[in-house]
Amino acid sequence: MKVRLVAIGVALAALGCNRSATGPQPGVSSSCTVTLSGALSGTYDCRPATTTWSNIDNTGAFTFAVYASGSRPAISVPIAWDSEPAPRTYSNTDLLAQADIAVTSAANQIWRATVGTGAAATGSYSLTFTSIVANLNGPSGKGYSTEGTLTATLTPVAASGATGTLTLTATF
Repeated sequence: MKVRLVAIGVALAALGCNRSATGPQPGVSSSCTVTLSGALSGTYDCRPATTTWSNIDNTGAFTFAVYASGSRPAISVPIAWDSEPAPRTYSNTDLLAQADIAVTSAANQIWRATVGTGAAATGSYSLTFTSIVANLNGPSGKGYSTEGTLTATLTPVAASGATGTLTLTATF
């Protein structure tokens, strides 16, 4: 499943990035802020936000993660599509869209927006790239510094005790 590979990619990208650095870094957005509203609220630093493309399977991907700490929830955003990234809007209704956006509270309540993962589709998202610069080339693909927004509506996972809708808005 491509979304799981993307999640692994974001973890690897996080290991090689200096979160306190400013200015362009190849393959990474220079800033990323995510805001939650609804069932949970708060604003968090979501750097590094990475955008990649694999020439092996023609898969584009956008990812970031916020790691849980104290009352800060864990936020995981892997989104994948079939093509090289372009300045346009990608959404859960696109043909071949894949995503498993999840927020997990400190009390282990979970909200999700999922599509194309083999599970029933839930929630929705809209990812808009306003600027894309391919500045990291490798033998199996490219990395991009991007600017844009992500808006997602996440639904509660009832078995986790979560209730209400959660809105995730990111600017990168």
